[in-house]
Amino acid sequence: MVSNRVLRLGLRALAGLTIIAPFVAVPAVSASAATSPAASQAAALTRAFEAARHLPAAEVGGIRAGTLHVGSADGHQWAIATFTPARSAEQKAAAAFQDGAATGVFTETDGTWQLVQTGLYGCGNGLPAALKAAWNLTGGTACSSSVPAQRAAAQHALAALPATARSAAKTAAAAAVRPAATAAAAPATSPAELPQTIAAIALSQVGVSDTPAVTNFNGVDCDPFSTMVAGFSASSDGCGYDSTFKVENENETWCSDFNKWVWEQAGVTADMNTLNAGAVSFYDWAADQGQTPKVDTGTPQVGDSILFYTPRDFPGFADHVGIVTSVNSDGSIDMVNGDFAATPDVHAEYDTDITSLSAFAASVEGPGEEWAIVTPPTTAQQPTPTGSLSGPATAVAGSTGLFHASGSVAGGSVTGYYWTFGDGRTTNSTGPDVTHAFSEAGLYTVSVTITSSYGTIVTLERNVEVLAASSAVASAPYDGIYYDPLPILQYTFARSGGGLAVDSFDGGSWLQVAVPGDPAAAGNITALSYPDADNADAMTPHGYYRAASGTLAETYQTTSGWVTQDLAGRPAAGSQIVATTTADGSPAVFFVDTAGKVAESVPGSAGWTSREVASDTPPLEPASLALADTSQGTEIFAVGPAGTIKVVSSDGGSWASLGIPAKTTPGGSLAALTTPAGKAAVVYVNSHGGLAEAAEAGATSGGNWDVTDLPGTPAAGTSVAATTYLLPSALPATPGDFPGPPGSTTDSNAAAPLGTEAFYLTASGAPAVTYNNGTGWQTGALPGTATSIVAATAYQVQEEPSNLFLSTASGLTEETTGARSGDPSGSWTSVTLPDTPATWADRIVLYAATSGDATAARAGAAAAGLPASQVTTSFAAAWADTLSGEYLVIAVGTAANSALYYNVCGWANPSALPAGSTPFSLNNVDLPTFPPATTPLANVFEYANGPTAAATQAWATDLAYYALNGTMPAGVTALPPGNGLPYECLGSPS
Repeated sequence: MVSNRVLRLGLRALAGLTIIAPFVAVPAVSASAATSPAASQAAALTRAFEAARHLPAAEVGGIRAGTLHVGSADGHQWAIATFTPARSAEQKAAAAFQDGAATGVFTETDGTWQLVQTGLYGCGNGLPAALKAAWNLTGGTACSSSVPAQRAAAQHALAALPATARSAAKTAAAAAVRPAATAAAAPATSPAELPQTIAAIALSQVGVSDTPAVTNFNGVDCDPFSTMVAGFSASSDGCGYDSTFKVENENETWCSDFNKWVWEQAGVTADMNTLNAGAVSFYDWAADQGQTPKVDTGTPQVGDSILFYTPRDFPGFADHVGIVTSVNSDGSIDMVNGDFAATPDVHAEYDTDITSLSAFAASVEGPGEEWAIVTPPTTAQQPTPTGSLSGPATAVAGSTGLFHASGSVAGGSVTGYYWTFGDGRTTNSTGPDVTHAFSEAGLYTVSVTITSSYGTIVTLERNVEVLAASSAVASAPYDGIYYDPLPILQYTFARSGGGLAVDSFDGGSWLQVAVPGDPAAAGNITALSYPDADNADAMTPHGYYRAASGTLAETYQTTSGWVTQDLAGRPAAGSQIVATTTADGSPAVFFVDTAGKVAESVPGSAGWTSREVASDTPPLEPASLALADTSQGTEIFAVGPAGTIKVVSSDGGSWASLGIPAKTTPGGSLAALTTPAGKAAVVYVNSHGGLAEAAEAGATSGGNWDVTDLPGTPAAGTSVAATTYLLPSALPATPGDFPGPPGSTTDSNAAAPLGTEAFYLTASGAPAVTYNNGTGWQTGALPGTATSIVAATAYQVQEEPSNLFLSTASGLTEETTGARSGDPSGSWTSVTLPDTPATWADRIVLYAATSGDATAARAGAAAAGLPASQVTTSFAAAWADTLSGEYLVIAVGTAANSALYYNVCGWANPSALPAGSTPFSLNNVDLPTFPPATTPLANVFEYANGPTAAATQAWATDLAYYALNGTMPAGVTALPPGNGLPYECLGSPS
């Protein structure tokens, strides 16, 4: 089935990363397991929790005593349990058990335990009401009070506080209006005023919630406070923008980040670097200050922080930390708890009239929960640093940007800087300067924490809008794995059957599907990915082209499928279409109009509008248009009369055109790129037939140009393509050296040294590359032959290869470098992309991991009417197909099912996840209510796994037949008995 699905596998090495999936099911332990029923059930639930949260088994200590309940309701078995981190768990992993994220509600169907919901234990969210009552999960106000009611009550309590405390809360709110790129000396808060000030600031934040909204901790937990205190994660992937604080949220359990931010705003300065996203860090801070917190001891006071502990875990791991805001006349207290509850969104919770901390702690965290008090400082605080953060307000994907911080502190010195960039990469530095390259378009919040010799800190933020130019191929990270950009999804558009189709790469294979659109017979289709507000800020591929009617048109992906629309503007026939994202996050599309001038089409509140941006240029060749982004603005290149090269620049919002000292042959091809320094450059074949580059020099766009003749022998009339790529020197030496889960301070490519590469065809039709890896320009040869160069791409993150797309006699072909390096001096492999849209039958895949199961899978496929080519024994291919949601994957046999669910063997996969972790759920077909699976779900596969070989083959036959035909085979009314999955390494990856 090469015509519609093409594999590209084995490109990525393993990295120490894990993921979180929204819904995961685990089969019950097989009957042959040598364990008691109770132990078997607990083991199955623990496996379900580990798999759903994608935590390595070594990080999970087990089920907390007294929290496991099992019962029947609504025709199903249900369970609730709270899990504890292992004693050896790293601090960042342990923090993922906070705030209710360690509690799971499960249901069992067909012998399979499924994680339904996470959240506060006492709330029992997701459980039937009868079981909640039977298990005494009352929860109290922490589970039932509405957010508006909490906010109103908090405002009433705030009004009763002293004026000085209310003023401090207003000051904190005012400081949060925009990212703090500068910090002046903070006004000192007297020790006497500090507790009430802490309470006022905490109350002022009640109701602040996650973006996007979530009701449990199965997936992302995105808040602004982690951004503003430079938390563990430093990752905004999958998170939205907080319109109050004007920062991109970050994904991290955030009770401790919230408490830390409140303390900072209130004026606490002592040893603030001790505090981090782990709630237990407040105990560490107290110990450093000479306090001796004890469990279930003491009388809470306003401003105190209350730590919650699993029994016998004190002081090693804390479940939560909250702030006391009031001690009432009857002795009860009120608290603000960050990262609590779930209706309608995880938020800063206001819990009132708490008469017993032990009862309250137990009602939300679990039986026997203990508590301890940490008091704020009672002495005058040392001064915090003052400082500033500077850097580009806009940056360009694939180029390096310089960020600078300056700090000082009265009577002391600055001792260090800690940088985060919102893209999952952080760096520790003793100096104030850092370079960083972003990989994709979007808004990022860069932060730096400046530490003084007193141990005091200040954190500054700066928003950076990252621009990206279009290409024939759009790239985007797989957002389902929230802090891991792998695999990189790719999309390229093609004419097919008189209409439009898109070829998509899911990390392992290419698939072509028909999409709406009516492109003109000639001209390019450019592709652009950017965070689309209409799609919840997800990275969304868009294709722009000249429609058959002569108008500019767009086809793009939405959550409900692909749609198309006409846009303003009429490109000239054969005009190259180019596009970019802009400083406000929206796209801009450029073309040569029928008058031979550069024109722009942009969206606005009233729809798309179009205008000429450079009416003073001579007539330009429509097919020569090329675009590069710079931090100063967009640069558009085109060929004018007699092969002259013109550049149209947008600097400061105004457009200007000029010639550059470079000349090509009439009709010559141009390739524009952004240099590692953030300037524009254009690669072309000069008037003498040699390869050349004209690179912008000087501080402003449209200035001087440095023209360089490059090595290489391009064929006459060849097309060219160019891009920057991540140098091998930016990569760690071994796969194990790659950064780990969120919060890793290892940033092996923070500076992201970049090289430049240009591609062209030689006289024989073979593709070749001229590249500069920092040691000067060199040339290299690539395999195969082609008729033209289509595009070059290189996603600027570790492990991602360089890709070259060629037009050949057999269709579109992709050339790819090796797995760990995009360096063009390495080996290249070729794959031909599909040339016809896939049918539903092409998208049903049977996966087997042993030779016997492969025989059963092929027999099942044949009985269903599917060709043998729809059976794969490649684990990487099955992984990619399940991940994408484009295929219905049927795992045949115990080994295949165990591999896709657990990957105990640690086989290489497109997401580079380690052993024991996959993003996938099992789906057990329940006939006759289960409909034909003509729209598969991402991250879900069906399992054909019987207790005997014959039963497994029958499963494969029935499921494949049902998927293809919508009915079961004649005479079949039910599926055979199923078989549980052992947690073992079985089978082979290929």
